[in-house]
Amino acid sequence: MNFNEIKNLVERQPFRPFGVRLSNGAQYSFNDPREFGAPRDFHIIFFFGQTDAVRIDTENIVEIFEK
Repeated sequence: MNFNEIKNLVERQPFRPFGVRLSNGAQYSFNDPREFGAPRDFHIIFFFGQTDAVRIDTENIVEIFEK
């Protein structure tokens, strides 16, 4: 997956929810900008849930879906 696609989704204003599906079948939905984190190069992203955080390598993203 192209990390620029993720960057474009995250930086658009106003924020619109989106999700990612990984090669292992896991899926994460970003419904609020506070649930998302990334270094400047967006090669990895972070999902911040209410009680946990997950590091996601953008190479493992097989699908991006918008809500």
